[in-house]
Amino acid sequence: MTRTFSKTDVRRANSTAKKRGTDKTTKERLLEVAAAQFAEHGFRNTRTQDICKKANANIAAVNYHFGGKKGLYKVVWDYAVEHAIGETDSLDLSVDEDREWLYNYLRVCVLSVFESGPKSLLRRLISNEITDPSPISGEVLSEHLAPRIHDLEKRLRRMMGPYVTDFQIGCCILAIHSQFSALTVNRSARQNLFRNDKPTEEEAEHFTREICAFVIGGIRAIKGVPPDARRQRKQAKDATTDDDK
Repeated sequence: MTRTFSKTDVRRANSTAKKRGTDKTTKERLLEVAAAQFAEHGFRNTRTQDICKKANANIAAVNYHFGGKKGLYKVVWDYAVEHAIGETDSLDLSVDEDREWLYNYLRVCVLSVFESGPKSLLRRLISNEITDPSPISGEVLSEHLAPRIHDLEKRLRRMMGPYVTDFQIGCCILAIHSQFSALTVNRSARQNLFRNDKPTEEEAEHFTREICAFVIGGIRAIKGVPPDARRQRKQAKDATTDDDK
């Protein structure tokens, strides 16, 4: 004899299956859903109600665990940074490892352009803050990006030697990040570099090595050149140019 199921039986079975299919806490579900929503829609266009609905939670849970929407947004940034940076935080601040750290930093930037999962969250959050800043834009950018840029600056200074200027450091940092900004907004550039819009892991590694070699080449060109010697070099070059005329 075939048993028939009522709509109530089906709903109860689906509910039981859903509960058995996940062992994540309410806080974990809220964080994962919020990260995806904020990255997709930005702070202003993301509603707490929508996050709670997708996370199977109530609004009171957001207030309890995060202190509200702004608090949740701050924790999402922590979550995004953790996934984007990963193992680079474990590197020692020794001179021998600066180049390895730089390679890992560049690799994180490369992967963030093409990843669609958690590693892409930070890049997408930053993009949203640029196009439509949140009410706490200054706070999250200062807390999460400034330390990373400061760390990069510190390592570049150590690699480029005692005669490097603040202007040269600033230009180097801008040059590093501009390469990845161009890839983010220019799809044709990505397609010209790689067979598909998203490179294979091997292609991404190869691209990272090339960018790293480019950056290291610039560092070597500047490292150890005192300002006086740099001026003398320029004067000699200008004199040679005048003689050719």
